[in-house]
Amino acid sequence: GDFIAAGIINALKKRNIRVPQDVSVMSIDGFNLAAIEDVPLTAVHVPRDELGTEAVHMLQQRLVRPDATVGALLLYGKLVIRESVRRIRPGKEPTPIKGDGLYDYRLSSVQ
Repeated sequence: GDFIAAGIINALKKRNIRVPQDVSVMSIDGFNLAAIEDVPLTAVHVPRDELGTEAVHMLQQRLVRPDATVGALLLYGKLVIRESVRRIRPGKEPTPIKGDGLYDYRLSSVQ
């Protein structure tokens, strides 16, 4: 998460390791902390509200139909590119991300 990534950046600074020149750091969380650090964190924002809503919905369905097939639901996150990751490709254009998001939004059976 953001707090761990911020701690890593601070520990690297103490050892004179530069972010992102020497090492890239990113977070999977995306609290507001990501934008206000000394080195703004590149982060995958997790859709926490939607995740909670879907979890409750799936639990309710499980209570109604306990013998139903177990499934998995993956939600879209959003990649927010900031200054903690160094670009290694030439040029200034961002690398295209294929598809609508980072996660696939499909219900699939789990064996």
